[in-house]
Amino acid sequence: MKKRQWSAEEKKQIIEEALAPGASVAEIARNHGVAASLVYVWRKQHRAGKKAAQGTGAARLLPVAVIGEQSILEIELPKGRLRVAGVEAALLRAVLEMLQ
Repeated sequence: MKKRQWSAEEKKQIIEEALAPGASVAEIARNHGVAASLVYVWRKQHRAGKKAAQGTGAARLLPVAVIGEQSILEIELPKGRLRVAGVEAALLRAVLEMLQ
């Protein structure tokens, strides 16, 4: 039997419904064809993620794309783009550490 995969958007919708005041997790789970225990897990993970993001110095995960074999670091910032190309991994690591 193959496990059902839920997209991030589907999980988000189910979690939002489960967080609504007076919501019945069992009913929401039944309506979406998912086990109530899984909805509880997703809801707990959602709450833990929100707390971690609100904490001091919490890391934010950003999308990363690996293109080709050349070492290039490109970071889009609110006021522009930082691009570092053709450098050693140690230098890229140092640049990232400075941005923390």
